[in-house]
Amino acid sequence: MRRITNPKHPNADQVGTDVQYKGETHRITDVGGGSFTLVRLRDGYGRNVKIREVNGR
Repeated sequence: MRRITNPKHPNADQVGTDVQYKGETHRITDVGGGSFTLVRLRDGYGRNVKIREVNGR
């Protein structure tokens, strides 16, 4: 029997949280694969960052 929907990403509960990344506050807006999409709160600049860089190990 095939699965109809994909399982939820293990880090999906972190979407919407604010984190410190490279000395500035960013918000996690999306998660997929092995990366987060972070948006810098100062000016709205978005970037993809590996989950390991944000969460440590």
